[in-house]
Amino acid sequence: MKFKKSINFIIQIVIISTSLYFLYNELHDNQDIRKIGIGYLSKLCLDNLLGISLVIFMMFLNWFLEAIKWRILIKKIELIPVSRSLQAVFTGITVSTFTPNRIGEYAGRVFCLKKANRIQAALITVLGSMSQLLTTIVFGSIAFLFSFQYLDQYNDSLFILHNNFILISIVLMVISVASLFLYFNIVNIIAKIKTISWISNIYSYIKVLSYYNKKELFQVFLYSILRYIIFTTQFFILLNLFEVYILYHHAIVLIMLMLLIISIIPTIAITEISLRGSIAVFLFSVFSQNILGILAATLFIWLINLVIPAFIGTIFIFTLKFFRKY
Repeated sequence: MKFKKSINFIIQIVIISTSLYFLYNELHDNQDIRKIGIGYLSKLCLDNLLGISLVIFMMFLNWFLEAIKWRILIKKIELIPVSRSLQAVFTGITVSTFTPNRIGEYAGRVFCLKKANRIQAALITVLGSMSQLLTTIVFGSIAFLFSFQYLDQYNDSLFILHNNFILISIVLMVISVASLFLYFNIVNIIAKIKTISWISNIYSYIKVLSYYNKKELFQVFLYSILRYIIFTTQFFILLNLFEVYILYHHAIVLIMLMLLIISIIPTIAITEISLRGSIAVFLFSVFSQNILGILAATLFIWLINLVIPAFIGTIFIFTLKFFRKY
């Protein structure tokens, strides 16, 4: 028992140390921070303290909704209070900071559970992530349909998109419809594939995905949409705070496009800021030449929605149990 406790403690220390190391390096070496300048960033904070406070409040609301969503999903195998679900969400963010495509988020959450099968819990967490990705794909595809009016303003840089707009639109809509169909018919799909020989060997785990009816899946999907609305609103608020003045209907289309692009490019969560900054400048520079403002809005949305929660998550890492009954 003492050995397991020691190993558990060592793993906790490694996770916290690695996360803090990645956070420090990214903050210290971040090119966008250097371009904008610490002094300018500090001035932005002081000049827009109320607005940034609102965005921070929305961050907590965003992750609170995610905690409720995960609690709804995980209750099929273990009942947990909202407080523990929120704790699991924050620890997941911490672990995800140094893992590709945030896969560490699943481990960060499932080790908060006391009784449930961890493989099933990870699959349930994947289902929740699928609903969020589905939201990004569906709304991003719709945004692409409205982006035709902008494409000719990007000169030759989007020549391929402009000349294949109809084809790309059809592909995106097919992907959206197919994804919605798969998501809302997961029960039927699991029932049909369980007869496949190699699937039958792992059916005891994947059958957990068939525990949800369409009403429950729709409820989870609605929470994902609410989170999506909060995030896009946060970004729009920050753009205005930092004097990137774009009409809402233009801004929202570009924000949804940005999220779609980011979602399909493999990254490590903590390094997403460089990618987000490049994409945001490329998209929004058509409407505003305030490049520093665009970079600042992108930087702050990353700091508020990822870095702050990651630091909060380190507090709860010591509650993770990698070994049961020790």
